[in-house]
Amino acid sequence: MKQLPNLISIFRTLLAIAIAIYVLNTPYDTQILKLAFWLTIVVIVLDGVDGIVARAQKSSSDFGAFFDIACDRIIELIYLSLFSILRWIPFWVLIVFLVRGILVDGIRGFAVKEGETAFGEKSMMKSKIGYFLTSSRFMRAAYGGIKAIAFSFMFLVQSSSFHLVDLEVVLIYVMTFFCIVRGIPVLIEGRKFFL
Repeated sequence: MKQLPNLISIFRTLLAIAIAIYVLNTPYDTQILKLAFWLTIVVIVLDGVDGIVARAQKSSSDFGAFFDIACDRIIELIYLSLFSILRWIPFWVLIVFLVRGILVDGIRGFAVKEGETAFGEKSMMKSKIGYFLTSSRFMRAAYGGIKAIAFSFMFLVQSSSFHLVDLEVVLIYVMTFFCIVRGIPVLIEGRKFFL
């Protein structure tokens, strides 16, 4: 049962892949899009559940933290790739997430070699603002919430003829802004691994 948090991460990643495949094959089927809306909420909620289970079981580990981040990144890129392929969002949004993810995760890889982690007590973030933006539970929850709303709302809007001033795209832009703002402190504080 110690692997339950990782199994939850695997399940939510596979669920996101299944959602993307079904939507890609039938992008204008309103029933599939509505189901994708609800299942996307499940995918995002399970992101919080795996951490809660890990803490409750006292099975938190450096590997578990890495695996959770990796699954988050995979899910994020699956949705953004799908939206870009279907031309629901501009291609440059996907590029921002790809570049930011590669740079930030690369730096975090160097941090792990030095005994530091992305989050928690051994966080690589030493400045208060850097820690708040990247590692605090508040910001991680806020970013996760924005992703949940942006990703699920995209399916909801696409499933109907009702568009509220392209609010779904505005939400994607807000999510992209958060992505950049949360990545900058890692890049700044990660310089120490290269000097």
